[in-house]
Amino acid sequence: MALDDGYTPGAFLLMGLLLDRHRIIAASEDFSLTSQSVDPDLAQFNDNEGACYHEAGHAVAAIVLNVRFDHVSVIPSDKHLTDGRVAFGEHPCDWRLLNKASKVQALNYCIFLMAGMAAQLRWQGEEADLNACGKNDREALDTACMFVAAKFSIATGTNSKEAKIIKTFAWREACLMMANPRAWRAVCSLARHLYVSEREAATENEVAQIVAAEKVCYKTTRGIAEITRAMAITVTSP
Repeated sequence: MALDDGYTPGAFLLMGLLLDRHRIIAASEDFSLTSQSVDPDLAQFNDNEGACYHEAGHAVAAIVLNVRFDHVSVIPSDKHLTDGRVAFGEHPCDWRLLNKASKVQALNYCIFLMAGMAAQLRWQGEEADLNACGKNDREALDTACMFVAAKFSIATGTNSKEAKIIKTFAWREACLMMANPRAWRAVCSLARHLYVSEREAATENEVAQIVAAEKVCYKTTRGIAEITRAMAITVTSP
């Protein structure tokens, strides 16, 4: 599957500063196993199960990465032009969150943005249309990259080397999170809840209970030191 703007497995392999080649290849192979990834309780449906997995990926990642939100919903919104969304309520999001966040928190927010696409990719495999389902997320990541780079005292654009490092890091970590068995079980459980619930929604606390029930314990595979080193090398490179 081909993705633009630094999201392809090929782009992963080119970003040698950030990649663990064997783990990425293994994760990519997992995502190609569509028939083995589909939740049997949702496989019979043809309408909005994709949205259920997409939003469940965002919400589970938010709990794991400590990104606060109010609720997750798969109710289509004409206002937000989405089939579902994670609503932040009174919690800060986008530039408000990034402006006051630490480097780690800001990078976690970027991973959260990509987690919906990563979940949909694992569930649907090559049938996932990430250009369509992740349009808003990718636009949000473009903006987030500029705020994150600023925390490294770097002025950058959405298509710069620095932005591509952040995008690749966020996409890679989101994919690896969805490849984590416990995290994936939590996503499937939440997706099922969103589909069968009359409210088609779940609060932050309800999502946290699902994550706790699956005993999800996941940490990003690359820390702030690696990103800092990569950003510094990029800035000093010709």
